[in-house]
Amino acid sequence: MFTRALVIKTLVGCLLALFYGFVSAQEMQIELLADGPLIIGVVSNADGSPVAETAVQIALVSQPQTSVATLQTDAVGIFTYTGNDNTSYRITVGNTVVDITSGAAPPEPFTWPPIYVTLGILMLLSLIPARILRRKEPQHKE
Repeated sequence: MFTRALVIKTLVGCLLALFYGFVSAQEMQIELLADGPLIIGVVSNADGSPVAETAVQIALVSQPQTSVATLQTDAVGIFTYTGNDNTSYRITVGNTVVDITSGAAPPEPFTWPPIYVTLGILMLLSLIPARILRRKEPQHKE
């Protein structure tokens, strides 16, 4: 039959398995980066291994009960979300909750004016040294 030691070992093993599952579910880490309205996140376990194919809930901090989006991490634990500028979001994965505020949109890149405008300005500016360096003819007195 069952000995007392075998029953205790079995119970301890079951408790450790349950405890390990409970602890690993609580120890997820979320690293976030906000680049303008884009939010990039990496979900990993406490040991640093990626959490693949896991649900990610995104909600507004002002309305945490209402989910804005539900995403899935990829095979290496990464997810991306494009939200609104200057908005605070609450990211939830399992029991781990992290807040982040998206930044402002990046500025528009500088564009030069059309080439004919640039060349016209340069030609007008070339008149300044030409005018200064022009020789003055001596005046004849009669």
